Amino acid sequence: MTLSNEERARRKKVIEDLLQLGYHPQGQRGGLASATKTAERREGINFPNWVRAEEALKRKRKPHYAVDWSLYVPPVKTATVIRGSEEAGEELSAEDHAHMRALALSTEVTELITKSKYPVVNPESIIVDSYMTRRWDREEQAYVLREGKPRTWMSDTLRVEPIKDSRGKSFIFTAAQNDSMLHEEFWANLQAYAAHLNAEIVVGPFTYETQWWAENNPQAREYAPELAEFMCFGQMKIGSNFVFCGEMNTLPTAAQPISDLVTYSRGRWAVFPHAKRQLKSVPSDDPAVQAHQVMTSGCVTRPKVIPRKAGVKSIFHQVIGATIVQFDDDGDIFCRQITASDDGSFYDLDACVANAEVTTGHRVTAITMPDIHVRKIDQNNCMAIFGWDMRGGRAQYRNSMIDVLNPENIILHDIFDNEARNHHHIHDNAHSYEMAIRGRDSVEDEVEGVGDFLALLAREDRKTIIAEGNHDLALEKYVREGRYRMDGTNIRYGLQLEDAYLGYVEARSHALDNELPVPKFSMLEHAVRLKRPELGAWVEWCVDGYSYLIDGIQVGNHGFRGPNGARGTVAGFARAGRKMSIGDKHSPEIMEGVYVSGVMNLRHGYNKGLSGWAVTVTIQYPDGKRSLATLQNGKWRPGKRVIRMPAPSLAA
Repeated sequence: MTLSNEERARRKKVIEDLLQLGYHPQGQRGGLASATKTAERREGINFPNWVRAEEALKRKRKPHYAVDWSLYVPPVKTATVIRGSEEAGEELSAEDHAHMRALALSTEVTELITKSKYPVVNPESIIVDSYMTRRWDREEQAYVLREGKPRTWMSDTLRVEPIKDSRGKSFIFTAAQNDSMLHEEFWANLQAYAAHLNAEIVVGPFTYETQWWAENNPQAREYAPELAEFMCFGQMKIGSNFVFCGEMNTLPTAAQPISDLVTYSRGRWAVFPHAKRQLKSVPSDDPAVQAHQVMTSGCVTRPKVIPRKAGVKSIFHQVIGATIVQFDDDGDIFCRQITASDDGSFYDLDACVANAEVTTGHRVTAITMPDIHVRKIDQNNCMAIFGWDMRGGRAQYRNSMIDVLNPENIILHDIFDNEARNHHHIHDNAHSYEMAIRGRDSVEDEVEGVGDFLALLAREDRKTIIAEGNHDLALEKYVREGRYRMDGTNIRYGLQLEDAYLGYVEARSHALDNELPVPKFSMLEHAVRLKRPELGAWVEWCVDGYSYLIDGIQVGNHGFRGPNGARGTVAGFARAGRKMSIGDKHSPEIMEGVYVSGVMNLRHGYNKGLSGWAVTVTIQYPDGKRSLATLQNGKWRPGKRVIRMPAPSLAA
């Protein structure tokens, strides 16, 4: 039907009058309601189609009555818009209701992510849009539009203001689950320790069984009110080598929360908010450069999950704890894990925090050292950890790690390297020549170096435990294979060692034949004690294949032997269900209850290309909790390296 010009002009005026009353143009938002939809409801005429037809004529440069959208006058904004204009006297359409629902939800989400001391700087990256569906109406015999739940998506990574200069700053990162109870005792202790360290507390959020934008579930956006000031919903970059990924909302039931996130930080150290403890070492492309690490934070809220398999299993692994990240004046980064006991108390280095009070000077129970390899030990790292120089220098490191932490037990892995005659270098004439011209071809000298190291370390008030590793066993392999017999400088020493080993074989055979306990024997222990008999009971050997427990944690397994004769892997040990502190891998890691220490020297000559190695120790505290601590440039904690030299004697 062709409309008269009068009717077309009338329709144009109807729409333009509504525009001036605050009804928004077709295809836009923000007004009282849609001008075309409102006119359609009033008169029963399909105004949207008519408007499109007139605009088509306008584009074709034909006579038209297109609406002048510039006449639109936006209404005065109010906190909440719940109905149409009183002047117009009508209800909102389904489309407008959907829009208002989306607008209200968007406001709530924006307030959530911007109200803390770490506000998201790009809240527009969360888009909340209205959603319409259509249903068949039997009475109308036609499809009608119905409003649906708002749809939400993200167009960019949420970010908070970066901290460009990290030098001298300290942070404590933890996580919180929505609609969950705060562990009040731990929170009080955490605040006390933050004040002690002059550190900022940052809390990363995560949700369970919902999302922040769940329209009908406001609990999805509720966190313990005590945490409101500290919440961080975005990515926080600190300096050039660290990022806190507060935007990473990971379910608390995730079995491996960061296994697929090792590349997410793009070469930076990273902490992800999550309740399960996990840490991975990410290889650097230069073996001389220490690998960076990504890890989870621990949680400050109590578990709250659905009582089904995934939820129940996750409770076992959820950790009330946090991650400390400190930067020294050089910008070097130092990370440690805090794990609280049930009462909220925790240890960090020599500090104990309980009842919101910090006390220092406490001994740690044990330190599992990086794989030592005395022949290849890095002197700067040796000074930082042990306080002395293996090269025979008189310099000492003031407040070394063992001076400050004063461990009751020190666990050493791969203390021997067998550099001179390692089985990996059989028939390698170039290596043999290198050892000769460097004066390092004597196996006996290398054993003596191990004895010297232990003599410097052993003390009456602490126990030194050797967790025998594959490099330690290389001495036995060298003797058993008889390679010393064609090895000039080592022939006589090899004969002595083989005689001792054959004596052990006799004793073992006698025990087996008479159903007696099989005696233990370590070739390296025998050789070292011949050189250093004064070590006595201060040094204890955990012979390969045996167990050594400290407070229920297995510290005697080096890590190279897995279950049922398989090669030892971190995942394999994790499946055993035993808490373990191991070495061997040289790449720090935390998986389930398995903590992996690193290595004292990043360069061993044979490692080339990508490397996940790091100089990392495992610290075990009196409450049975553990932490990894990684050295940086010869420093084990923030602060300047202080080297002291003994005063010369008058006689000298």
